[in-house]
Amino acid sequence: MGEFFVIWIVCGIALVIFGCYIFKHPETMWNISLSRRWYLKGGEPTELYYTNQKIGAVVNILLGIAIIFASIGMSVTEIRGYVVRIDGEELKIPCTYADMEALGYEIDPAEEIGVLHATSKNIKNGASYTVTNSEGKEIIIRFENRDAIDKPATECEIIAITVKSETGPQIYLPNNIKLGMSKEDVESVMGRGTVKGIGGSATEYRESVNFNSYKINIVYDGDFMSKKASSIRVEDVIY
Repeated sequence: MGEFFVIWIVCGIALVIFGCYIFKHPETMWNISLSRRWYLKGGEPTELYYTNQKIGAVVNILLGIAIIFASIGMSVTEIRGYVVRIDGEELKIPCTYADMEALGYEIDPAEEIGVLHATSKNIKNGASYTVTNSEGKEIIIRFENRDAIDKPATECEIIAITVKSETGPQIYLPNNIKLGMSKEDVESVMGRGTVKGIGGSATEYRESVNFNSYKINIVYDGDFMSKKASSIRVEDVIY
C-alpha cells in the first residue's frame, strides 16, 4: 500500500511543477490548444488567453499541493495501522514480536518456535502462541507469514491478538471499547455487528483504516440480563 501513496505524491509534485512552468510560460500550450480560435487577435493570442493559462496553472499548483499533503497524511495513518492500547501502552496491529517484547510480553523460552512456510495463493500460513509478562498476564498472538520465503514464526508479522478478561491485561480499542463493558454499551458505539459463536456469545465487526480491513471479535459472558465483554480479538485481514 505504501507504493500507492508514493505514486500519488509523485503525481502531486508533477502537477505543481507543471503549474509553475505554465504560470511562467503561459504561451507553452498555445500550439496544442483546442480553443485557439476564441483567443485570436491579429493572429496572436489575446491577453485573455494568457490570463486563463495562469489561472489554470494556479489551479494545478493548488491541486498538486493538496494531493501531496493528503497523500502524506493518509500514508502516516496507514503506517500506524489499527492502534490499540494495552494497559495504557499503544500497540499497532499488525506488529512484530519485538513490539510485544517492548511491552514486556514474551513466549515461554522453553516453547519450540515453528517455521511458517512462504505465502502461496489463497493459503495463509500462520501459528498462534501465548505471550506472558512478569505479572502473569497473557495475550494470545497469531503470526502469519506474508512473505515469499519460509521464516520462523517470531520473524513474521503478528496479525492478530486476543485478550481475555480473566487472564489478560486491559485492552482499549481506538473508540475506547474495553474488556468488562456491557453488551449494550459496546453496541451503542459499534452497532450490533454480526452474531458469532455458540448461542450468539460473540459479535464480529469489520473496520477499515485507509483501505485496510480489520476484524474485531468480541465475546460476551454473563447471564442474559448482564452480558459483558470478556474477550476482544483484533485481526488484520488485508487479504
